[in-house]
Amino acid sequence: MDRLTEVLALPTTRAVISVLALLVLSAVAFWLVARFRDRAIGNREMPEQPLAKFLEMRQRGDISEAEFRTIRAVLGEAPQESLKDTGSKG
Repeated sequence: MDRLTEVLALPTTRAVISVLALLVLSAVAFWLVARFRDRAIGNREMPEQPLAKFLEMRQRGDISEAEFRTIRAVLGEAPQESLKDTGSKG
């Protein structure tokens, strides 16, 4: 036991233990960040889904044609995708 205390008291041993602890903590942090990123990416909607939802709202009459055009402009969608239903109520 006395020999172990002497070895642990050496600066080299402390440095090695510190570096190993830092590597373990870095690996755990990397794993956690990757896990949360995967969840966030999995929850992200595809770009065309929001416009489809607003198109459906426009067809039901929940939003007007002008509101739909404003939303489409903000989302940056091409007008050709949504103009095929211009005869719907709104």
